[in-house]
Parts: sequence; structure tokens; C-alpha cells
Amino acid sequence: MLKSLICANKHIFIVFYFIIFGYTIDKISRGKIEYLIIYICTCLPIYTTLQAQAFKIFNTEIVVAIIKLSKDIIFIYAFIIFLFGKNIHLFKRIFKFSLVDKLILIFTLIVTIYALIPLGEADIFSKLIYAKNLYIISITYLIGRNIKIDEVFFNSIKKILKYLILSLTFFLCFEFILSTHFHSIIDFSNYNILVNEIDPQGNYGLSWSFESQGSSPRYAAFFADPLELSASLLLLTSLLIYNFWNNKRNISYFLLFMVAAAFLFSFSRGAIVACIGIVLFGLLLNKKYKFLLLIFGLFLLSTLSLIYFGSEEIRYFIIDTLKFENTSSLGHLVEWIEGILSIFENPLGIGLAMSGNASGVDQAIKVGGENQFLIFGVQMGVLSIITYVLILFFVIKRSCKVYYLSSNNDKHISFIVACTKFGLLLPLLTANAELYLFVSLTTWFFAGYIESRYTQLKFEKNKSLY
Repeated sequence: MLKSLICANKHIFIVFYFIIFGYTIDKISRGKIEYLIIYICTCLPIYTTLQAQAFKIFNTEIVVAIIKLSKDIIFIYAFIIFLFGKNIHLFKRIFKFSLVDKLILIFTLIVTIYALIPLGEADIFSKLIYAKNLYIISITYLIGRNIKIDEVFFNSIKKILKYLILSLTFFLCFEFILSTHFHSIIDFSNYNILVNEIDPQGNYGLSWSFESQGSSPRYAAFFADPLELSASLLLLTSLLIYNFWNNKRNISYFLLFMVAAAFLFSFSRGAIVACIGIVLFGLLLNKKYKFLLLIFGLFLLSTLSLIYFGSEEIRYFIIDTLKFENTSSLGHLVEWIEGILSIFENPLGIGLAMSGNASGVDQAIKVGGENQFLIFGVQMGVLSIITYVLILFFVIKRSCKVYYLSSNNDKHISFIVACTKFGLLLPLLTANAELYLFVSLTTWFFAGYIESRYTQLKFEKNKSLY
């Protein structure tokens, strides 16, 4: 049924993508650079699978290249309008750098230096491709830093995210019922072979991330893979938890159930633990210490119950994971050791595009991976790790402060940023998580906005003292 539905409407994703693309370009042209978040929330969840489907339909890499180029164009265009647009001309405003601004600028300069210096085996073209992806993060933060989000606009964003939850749950349910990956229907493996030169892996001919330790299928809906889906669910969880705790429970009950089901379909251990971490962090943020202890206790009790009273498969799955005897866990450990050794031997790094699995990285020469901190460290040295850690620390810290000092939209957005960035710490330890474009860029956009609110609140506080 899902296959026939997709075949009958095979152009719908492509049409939808370019409609939103055109709409966003039009809004940005009018100086409304905040509409970049509309593109991020609607188009980036389908970005990778859209390329595979387009390749299947048109059987040419040209269409794939156009889709990839369109993403870069919209961020570059938003940046140009930000710099020179008549409504928001950068050089017509007084701009004072905050601490987070300075840290992101430092990180961007580090990326630029390592993209240009002759260090490492990667060629200059590969380095520039890799650097471009990190520049997009900086651009997204910068735009978020310089916009206003009123109640109407934020409600539009929330509505998009709620529709996203319903859409991905619909896809996951059909995948589960039919026991068929959406990625198999759109010939994702063929796309990887012919376009990305990646051989299929695993029992389902996709990659090992699409199956659990016992070869049970893991689903991803229209996201790139189950890991990206599960990381993205952390953002959606943060959105819904706030609604739930603020008496908007009628719809929140239903949507939270949808998200919980999606977590189970993706079967990501790290994301489930991270989700629990978000709940605990949210309770801590709201100073609900009794509930915090209760949830933590229930988590421990559930884990122990599964170990001692669950099925043999579940019991050994948990134990092997904790002991790093699980195949996936061992894979992480090997990549971590390789990365750590490289950093100890080369504290200044071995060059850009030399670690991880982002665009521009040649897997034949890459060193380490499976950990965003180590990936940066391997390439750009210890300073890049320190800078990146400080950015995350202050983004979370300042989001918490804005949460306590704000109300309405700002309170909700700061909660989303603080909880999601905290929850993403675990995926960042086990994956190249900044590659998950939807959750990464959405949180950086909101982080920029919250930094702006933080500096304003700080200014107002200092002003009131005089």
C-alpha cells in the first residue's frame, strides 16, 4: 500500500520541496530572513530521501545536484540579504559581540584556517565542501541572532512541527505494518551505490543503522536514517513537554504518544536515554525535584527489571551495550580510540575533511568518527574541541537564564534550546550529529535568537540599576 501510494504520487515530495524553496526565497527577498526556519523545518527532514527519490524518478545525478545546490543557495542568499538587504543592512546597525558570538566566530575562523592550510591528505575541494557545511551552522546562528519571533510566527513554526510529527508517524506505521523500509521503496541503496559510491550493508541492503542487534528492522520514515530520526525526535519531545507542562494537554497527550511510538520504531538506545535525560533536565529546570527523583527511580527500576525479568534477547542486549560487547557499541569504542590516539599524537589536528562521514570526507583516508567532539579534534586540534564545548555550555546555560526571566514565546523557545542541546550531548558522543540538518540547524537558529534575548535582558537589567 505504501509503495503503491508513493509510486502514484512520486513527484509530490519534489513539488513540495521546490514550492517551499520558492516561498522561502520570496520571503527572504522581502527582508524576512526569519523565514529561513520555515525551510529548515519543512524541507530538511526530507532532504536526503528526496535526493534518492529524485534520482529514481529521473535517473540522473543532475537533479540530485540541483537539490543539493538549492540548499546551499538558500543559506547563502539569506546571508547576503542579511549583510546588504535594505531593511536589515548589517553596516547600518551597531553590533556588539556577545561571548557566544565570539566563540562561534573563533570556531568559524579555525574552520577557515584549516580549510586553507596544506595539512592532511584531503584535497582543497574536499576541505571547502566540509567547511561549507560548518559555515551553514554559523550562518543559521547569525540569522537567528538578528531576528524577532513574535507569537504569530512562532505559532506557525509550532504548527509545522506538529504536522511533522503526524507525517513521520504515518510513515513509520506503514513501514511497520508492511515490514518494509521507505528507503527500500525509493531504492535508497541504488542511490548510494551510483551517486555516493557507498556499498549497501546489513540484511536489508541499506546500512547497519537500519537494523538492531538481532536484525530486527529499524525505521526512519523520510529521514536519512533511524539515527537522524531519533535525534530529531529530541527536539520534538522538548517542544511537546513544554506544552504538556503548561496545561495544553489535549493534543499533547496524543502527540507525545506519537513521538514515543516513533522512538520505538527507530530503536535507538542512545536517543531513548537522551529523551529520558531531556525529561529529567526539564524537571530540574522547573525545580520539580520530587518528580525528578521519581522519574529517575522508575528508569532505574525499569532497566533492572528488563535485565532480570525481561526476555533473554532484551537482557543480553542491555548487558552487552553496557559492557561495550554489543556490535554497535564496539564500533563506537574502536572509532573513539582511533580518534583519541590521533589527537594525542597530533594535538593541532591532521587537517580538515579527515574524520567523520560528512560531505567531503574520503572514507578511505578518514581517521576516527562516531563522536562529534573527537571528529573536530582529529581535524582541527584540541582548540576546536574546547571552543565547541564552550559554545554548547554557554548556549545551554544562557537558555536556562532566559527561561527563568521570560514568558510566553521566549520561555518556550529557551526551553526547547536548553533541553534539546542537553539531550543532543549523547548523540554527539556517538555520532557525527551536526550532520542531522533538521535538528542541528533548528536548534542553532533558536540558539541565536535566545542569545539575542539574553543580551537584551542583561542590558535591561544593567539599565535598571542606574
